[in-house]
Amino acid sequence: MKRLLVSIAAGFALLATTAFAQEVKVRFPVEYSLEITPGAANKEFKKLVEERSDGRIEVTFFPSGSLYRGLDLVQAVLRGDAEMTTLISAYWSALTPKSAVSELPYAFPTKQAFYKAIDDGFFERVYSETAEKGATVIAVLPFDYLIPGSRETAIRKPEDLSGLKFRGLGKVNLAMLQLLNATPVSINFGEISPAIQQGVIDALNVPTDSYMVYKWQESIRNITYAPYYIAFYPWTVNTKWWEGLDPELRQILQDTATEVAKSHRKRAEDASDQAIEDLKNAGVDVHIQTAEERKVWMEATQPVWEQFEAQIGSDLIAELKTYSE
Repeated sequence: MKRLLVSIAAGFALLATTAFAQEVKVRFPVEYSLEITPGAANKEFKKLVEERSDGRIEVTFFPSGSLYRGLDLVQAVLRGDAEMTTLISAYWSALTPKSAVSELPYAFPTKQAFYKAIDDGFFERVYSETAEKGATVIAVLPFDYLIPGSRETAIRKPEDLSGLKFRGLGKVNLAMLQLLNATPVSINFGEISPAIQQGVIDALNVPTDSYMVYKWQESIRNITYAPYYIAFYPWTVNTKWWEGLDPELRQILQDTATEVAKSHRKRAEDASDQAIEDLKNAGVDVHIQTAEERKVWMEATQPVWEQFEAQIGSDLIAELKTYSE
């Protein structure tokens, strides 16, 4: 009888441990391959969260748009079909129009200006309305500038975009391309490779390391490092799920996301620098935009700021300018 009681107690303990380990499951779909730079941050987050929660939190990734992508992923988070994602900012402006502020041409002409805006709480104000609509931003994961590349045309001047079938991202970027007489093509990240192969596009905006990871440098042979569009990922969670979490576990998730996003800055910068070298070594014509060229581009794209001022709000644009000056 004594052995039986011990065995039963051990069984209950095992069941309790199993239940404890499965207390919170986080479905974490992303559009991109985990091999690009933000994927390293995602994997670090998973490791740290699962360690710090003693297994009470389990994070499962669904990379490369295998579960949801683009606006479908936004809707999945809002419905609660995905608890968490890091999806590029342009898709969230459909939910919160004023968040398009970060997409204005040369909104953050240096990465240090962008980091300062994060640390000052600028993006908390930018995304203040999303929680009411079902998605809460808990951190901002930086990446790199979306830099223009093309098959044959070396993009040095604004007029060099004229006539190019150009993959754009978000209404602001598409408006900029239209202003410069390019033909904008709006496609999800996962559709870029076939679009290049089939000639649907002959130019695109993507972060530097993506050219090498996805082997686009084999077709895109001219790249200009121009800081006109900073790519970052609002680290977003379903609001109802988030607010219903055990406070201790929510704090672990919050602190870890904040920590990983901040430490990722250097990793992202190093990856960008390495990608530039790799592209040059692959025979790609890589041009770093000069200060004089940047001034010309800023003047040429100023009408886009005026076009979206009513949507974004003059107060938010005025605050943005304190980081870009």
